[in-house]
Amino acid sequence: MSVHGTPGALRFEVLGPLRVWRDGVQLDAGPVQQRVVLAVLLLHANRPVPRDRLIDAVWGTSAPGRAVNLVQRHAAGLRRVLEPGRRARDPSRLLAWTEAGYVLSVPAGALDLDTATAQMRRGRAARDAEDWSTAAEALQSALRLWRGRLCEGLTGPLLGAERERLEEHRLGVLEERIEADLALGRHASVVAELAKLTHEYPLRERLWAHLMVALYRSERQAEALAAYHKARTLLAEELGIDPGVELRRLERAVLTADPTLAAPAPQRSRPVRVPCLLPGDIPCFTGRTRQLAQLDQLTAPDPASTASVICLVSGTPGVGKTALTVHWAHRVREAFPDGQLYVNLRGYDPEQPMTAEEALAHLLSALGLRGQDIPLDAADRSARYRSELAGRRLLVILDNAATPEQVRPLLPGTPTCPAVVTSRDALPGLVALHGAHRLDLDLLPAEDAGALLHQLIGPRVEAEPQAAAVLADRCKRLPLALRLTAELAAARPHDSLTELAAELADRERQLDFLHADEDPSTDVRAVFSWSYQRLSAPAARTFRLLALHPGPDWDPHATAALTHSTPVQARSLLDRLARAHLIQPTGPHRYATHDLLRAYAAELAATIDSAADRHAALTSLFDHYLATAATATSTLHRHRVDQRSRPVHAPSTPSALPLDDPDAARAWLDAERANLTAVCAHSVRRGWDAYAVELATTLFRYLDTGGHYADGLTIHGHAHHAACHSGDRNGEAYALTYLGYVYWRQGHYDRAVEQHRRAVDLFQGTGDREGQASALTYLGLVYWRQGHYERAVDQHRQAVDIFRRTGNRYGEAYAHMFIGLVIWRQGHFRRALDQHRRALDLFDDLGDRDGQAYALTHLGLVHCQQDRYGVAFDQHHQALVLFRRTGNRDGQAYALTHLGLVHCRQGRYQQAIDQHRQALELSRQTSYRACEVEALNGLGEALRASDQVEEACARHVDALARAVAIGERYEQARAHEGIAAAHRTAGDLEQARRHCEEARALYEALGVPAAGGVHA
Repeated sequence: MSVHGTPGALRFEVLGPLRVWRDGVQLDAGPVQQRVVLAVLLLHANRPVPRDRLIDAVWGTSAPGRAVNLVQRHAAGLRRVLEPGRRARDPSRLLAWTEAGYVLSVPAGALDLDTATAQMRRGRAARDAEDWSTAAEALQSALRLWRGRLCEGLTGPLLGAERERLEEHRLGVLEERIEADLALGRHASVVAELAKLTHEYPLRERLWAHLMVALYRSERQAEALAAYHKARTLLAEELGIDPGVELRRLERAVLTADPTLAAPAPQRSRPVRVPCLLPGDIPCFTGRTRQLAQLDQLTAPDPASTASVICLVSGTPGVGKTALTVHWAHRVREAFPDGQLYVNLRGYDPEQPMTAEEALAHLLSALGLRGQDIPLDAADRSARYRSELAGRRLLVILDNAATPEQVRPLLPGTPTCPAVVTSRDALPGLVALHGAHRLDLDLLPAEDAGALLHQLIGPRVEAEPQAAAVLADRCKRLPLALRLTAELAAARPHDSLTELAAELADRERQLDFLHADEDPSTDVRAVFSWSYQRLSAPAARTFRLLALHPGPDWDPHATAALTHSTPVQARSLLDRLARAHLIQPTGPHRYATHDLLRAYAAELAATIDSAADRHAALTSLFDHYLATAATATSTLHRHRVDQRSRPVHAPSTPSALPLDDPDAARAWLDAERANLTAVCAHSVRRGWDAYAVELATTLFRYLDTGGHYADGLTIHGHAHHAACHSGDRNGEAYALTYLGYVYWRQGHYDRAVEQHRRAVDLFQGTGDREGQASALTYLGLVYWRQGHYERAVDQHRQAVDIFRRTGNRYGEAYAHMFIGLVIWRQGHFRRALDQHRRALDLFDDLGDRDGQAYALTHLGLVHCQQDRYGVAFDQHHQALVLFRRTGNRDGQAYALTHLGLVHCRQGRYQQAIDQHRQALELSRQTSYRACEVEALNGLGEALRASDQVEEACARHVDALARAVAIGERYEQARAHEGIAAAHRTAGDLEQARRHCEEARALYEALGVPAAGGVHA
């Protein structure tokens, strides 16, 4: 919670005594009246507060005649506190005067009240979706921020009224958190808390109701009835009223042992993935006994503490920070049964340091979240990340961090998940603000350095101990340099260590001019150069050029492109570099290098290789990635007819892989996704704008069907920036179209509409009619999912007209099909059949089997609605066969769930259940969120029809939560309809009535007939 751009990081607390902090140090906010002014400004953060309102807040009706001057004086005092380095004549960046009043600028997360409100909203949204686990966690997180009453100790009419309002607000959140606990079956654990709360707040009937439920579920029926009688007596004595309807209903339910009071079944949750992202342990790890013991303390945190546990391992480059941390993490893996997370932030990479936003996407994916479940915004990602870690015993390693800002969003919020951060810098903000324990890693002690050489070289160290000690000193006792030197010694077994030490001393003298400071990491250039000089010319050139690669690692094919060699030659060169320990294997045929060696190689490349050679090497590398990505995506999506997925500039390169097999194509894209993202970013910064645009276009379908939405936003965002920078308005329009599509997939429909509208306008300006029609088609799809059916039809009809004029029969066929979908939903079955038949005829003529399959599926939907089940079954089955031939798993899921509907209508309930479960599994694999919701609702309907009412209701509840999350209103209505039917079957007519009303209201708002028979 910091204010960036101010002298230090500020945070404010008002939920309790008013407190102001800068970098972990509490500030004196001044005299009482000045503190009241600050409190009022914080309660209206980022909004103007008129001077008169401040005067009323401080003095009420007893304001002195010089109140205006006093307010001005207090404002000036606050500026001195908050901005101590600001000169009096400079404008304030925090507390400004405007015509409307004083405005205190407080960014998101810097005020505890804002954080509590955000957590409360998250908890209530989860409660509405019946995600009780998330609701309980979020609401409890909000409650933890209350340290007492609002601005305790300060007085004033405005603060008094706001204090009462927020206290009522807090109690409401507390009641909702207990409700979530009860829904999770935690009745025994809340009885004592509720007994205390009903004593403190005896007139709050909701607390008494919760206490009755908790006691009854704890098999304390008599005490539950006694609680009711106590509440009734208190209400009569204090207010002269009887208990409300809910308490009276609960008394009857307890007396009759109503089954609705039974404890809920354990909530089914998403399977928890146990990640293990640790790099391989380093061989022959030596020394660091004291530091390992310090790290061992992280495995036994104070059980009474709720503070996060953070250790900062800092030290000079090459000193072994990563090696120590990873070695220790492997040693204590058993202490963290829920997994170990690792991410290299590449903080000192001049080309591509990893942002916190990118790191969060990586970590959330490792924790098991699918692409569409990873939030778009960095703050939301951080909150979801901490929620995923809550309740787990897991280790987090954040390697090579450059700044506290890069690390803060990645810090766990629980003491059971310690974080180890490695950095070249001391990162004082991390220590002061977050209480990180600092572990400063110095050079290896002479004894440990000698022991490491002994392990790596062997008896030669015993034979020449003095020469070994000199070698260690020449290596500045840096583990990285010691390992390189040991490799050289092993490669020259007939040379004495004395001779090697003398040779290294000569090399140091030759490079003295490079030693600009006392940093030992710069002094080991002699060791690096010693290893480098032993390389053949091709290997040396490869080492230099690999430093130009913008990504985190590389394979022989990328190396071949970079060095203008063949993959066979590149593999041999990489093996040579790996034997010299100048690069390290990271997986089968994949390599990376230490950042210090990378910097050394880049320095050599800048000195030895001409700018033209370096430019040619990168151009060849980017050609390789673009050409291979085009091949891979064409193999994966050969059933697609979207010509825009084929880049204009996709040269044939010798290094490109054939990738004729879909599994191999997908494996290559998955392995190279981080590199492809890095290439997009690098090409934008270095003037290769066309590569960013074309690579994003090429990867669009892969990123979509793979559910890689976080990467999609990054890549298409780079493409948009590149197109804007180069003045490529058509490229800008396509980038906006793809960004809009990603937003649509993630359920951010308003953002999607904005992007598609901007794309349509740009395409109109550039005259790209087909691009315009495509954007209109996607815009129509968003409107269709939002339930804006007339708008959707209008967009699709415009697209049909354009596609027809340009002769694009593919686009015309799809637009007809989408029109048919909309008017089918509206109940116009004959017109829908006409649209789908026209689409099918076009697809038949074009030989587009994928399009044929979709058209057949939609024809089957209409025929099912018309009770023509035999025809519908045949069409869905034909579609499924075609989708399997083309390898379209999205289409298979779509056809399977609609086959399940037909089976259900014909009374074949088990077949229906099987089809819907297959569809559900496939849609989850491909991140097809809309189909996942449809499959859940279909599964619920089939289960209910086969008298599995409880499980049916659970499936509809799951569908409702997911439909709400993506904004799919029709499926929300359908889920409510299913839940109502399940409650009706179970005899709970009140719940059935409530859900029926919800469904009816949604159908009426959409202007469509109820799902009725087909989905009943």
